[in-house]
Amino acid sequence: MSDRAGAPAVLQKLVSGAWGSAIGAQNVHQVGGLVVAAGDAASLRTAAEVLAAYGYEAGPSAVDVIRFEAPSLAVLSVHRDEHERPWPTYPAGFLHGASLVPTWSLARTRFTIGAEMWRIEADGRQQLVSVYDGVARGWRGATGWSPPSQLVGPQARWQGRELVADPFGEEIELVRGGQHEPGWDEARPGVWIRRVLRSECELFELVVTATVQGIPVRLLQSDGRQAAVLLLDDDPEAAARLGARSVEPGAFEAVVSHGDLVDLQAVANEARPA
Repeated sequence: MSDRAGAPAVLQKLVSGAWGSAIGAQNVHQVGGLVVAAGDAASLRTAAEVLAAYGYEAGPSAVDVIRFEAPSLAVLSVHRDEHERPWPTYPAGFLHGASLVPTWSLARTRFTIGAEMWRIEADGRQQLVSVYDGVARGWRGATGWSPPSQLVGPQARWQGRELVADPFGEEIELVRGGQHEPGWDEARPGVWIRRVLRSECELFELVVTATVQGIPVRLLQSDGRQAAVLLLDDDPEAAARLGARSVEPGAFEAVVSHGDLVDLQAVANEARPA
């Protein structure tokens, strides 16, 4: 879904900051924030052109980007910065320079199966670095794996259960932990998958928001005592008040006491029937 007609079908995300480093180490499933249409960014051929378009004057000789189909429940909106920040901003709604690449904001969700990480070299050569094989398998070649959160990304109601789900064409790959059950395959120790038709499921994404010390946040994970949250305000001063860490330019995450969360609201974004 999107708040604007003509939203791109294939997105591109610049890999940067702690978030980029964690992809290989922790097998990150989540993505959000500043994205562009992969087709619009095709004119940015070299690493230097990519960095300049994003407002960075100098950087490494190669940069990584991830290209992925827009998630079926993705909330995309036009990205236009309203305040000056310590990192590059895009007040006109476009990347910098003459490329005129429109910028979009993607609400935090999960990567789609088949997402690809590409390395763009200084001379314009591109090399496929890794492929995302879904929640249960993660990124190829990653050294770690972390279980997905049911508070971020698609879920499916199937036979009276609510399960983490990876849409895949006309099918959905259901993911669960626990013991073996007939009809399920083990993707990794204790993690089971099953492919079913989309028509057998109700697909949705749960979004839980709250405020902490007056700062709007989205819940990423909670055990009932502590909650990992994404700040919905990119003000560095607000981040400092919560002791939040920067995961990429403009995105801050913090761990807070669940008791400090007020104004809790939950919305389920439902997929339209096929």
